[in-house]
Amino acid sequence: MRVTRCDRLPQGTIGLSAQLKKDVTIPDSLPYEMYADGTNLHLGPVIALLVAEQGLTPKTLHEYRGYLADYEAIKGLIYLCSLNGINPGQKTIEGYCYNPKAGGEGAPWRKGIFPYPDVVYRRIRVSRSKRYDDLLAHTGGKIFNAYYLNKWELWDSIRSHPPIGGHLPHTRLLDHPRSLKEMLASYGSVYLKPATGSMGKGIVKLDKSSDGYLFWNRHKAKTFASSENKAWAWIRRIRKGKKYLIQQSVAMTYQNKHVDFRVILQKNGGGQWICSGIIARYGLDGRFYTNDISSISPGRDALRTVFRLTEEEVIRKEAEMISICTTACQFIEQKYGPFGDVGLDVSVDENLKVWLLEINSCHQHTIPYYLNDLDMYRKVITLPLEYAKSWAGFTEENIARLRLIDAGPG
Repeated sequence: MRVTRCDRLPQGTIGLSAQLKKDVTIPDSLPYEMYADGTNLHLGPVIALLVAEQGLTPKTLHEYRGYLADYEAIKGLIYLCSLNGINPGQKTIEGYCYNPKAGGEGAPWRKGIFPYPDVVYRRIRVSRSKRYDDLLAHTGGKIFNAYYLNKWELWDSIRSHPPIGGHLPHTRLLDHPRSLKEMLASYGSVYLKPATGSMGKGIVKLDKSSDGYLFWNRHKAKTFASSENKAWAWIRRIRKGKKYLIQQSVAMTYQNKHVDFRVILQKNGGGQWICSGIIARYGLDGRFYTNDISSISPGRDALRTVFRLTEEEVIRKEAEMISICTTACQFIEQKYGPFGDVGLDVSVDENLKVWLLEINSCHQHTIPYYLNDLDMYRKVITLPLEYAKSWAGFTEENIARLRLIDAGPG
């Protein structure tokens, strides 16, 4: 729109045409920031959280209320939306915006039709479509966490990257009995994993013994195969045509429980990767998966207890884990596009070597809440919006520069 000065308006106020209300919802009671880019004046930030495919429920609105806990520091128009709410023809999105002053039913969310955003924070897996592609193009690619990285892509992409390639467990596609035979010959114990699985579903542990092959599923159920042919036939049944991997076991066991770590890395307002927390996850007795939120602890506590490290050694090991994870995030951004909020699964073996297992772009934000670390939880759910505001151009530097221009000489 064309911008003109109007002395009739109060200082720090922008007037918008009433005609706009027929097309989009721009709440006039919200606080906005401004910055100038050449001859362009930007009002915002306008940030969309893509949180569903088919529509938004009251439960979803309630779950995301906490993400706006630091709204006073972000300001602008922030709204939740679904994939089917995107209207490429009008360049608008139907959703619910956050208004801290709103009262009554549905507060603090208000339904509306909003302009395309400056930045999109993606919280769901999305299949490519005309709607999504139009949003991606219009925002100039400013959708972070826009790519879902499966287990095979992670290993295949990073294995030849020297700084971290040596921290990936040996992994191969489970596409031939030969792969199975060679991996078992090298390691004796391996994991069979679906390439796109999550929450431990579909994972099987396989041990080779002198008299055959022993399979363990996530519920401790055992299956024995007396020959390689029988083992391969059983594997074909569990695969059900899906792509599976076979991976070296690097698990650490403590009191008959598997232990690994979730390292949460997020970008701050300066666009830098920082660690928002490290959480240790313990499996149930005798089971190999660690996705049970009932058995978690602060990462430092586990490093002290499980590995018997001194305080100085704990600090060094945490720093090493964060360094490896940060390098991995920087690398995948170069290959797959922008990320800003990831949970990385890490194992530390009995020799204290750090292994990178998985990178989750839609990781579970509630883990710190179940740990009862409310400070970590608040940081995890609010920091991505701080980054989104900065990436939209509303940095302190840009905002301050406009204030100086508006103030004039002296």
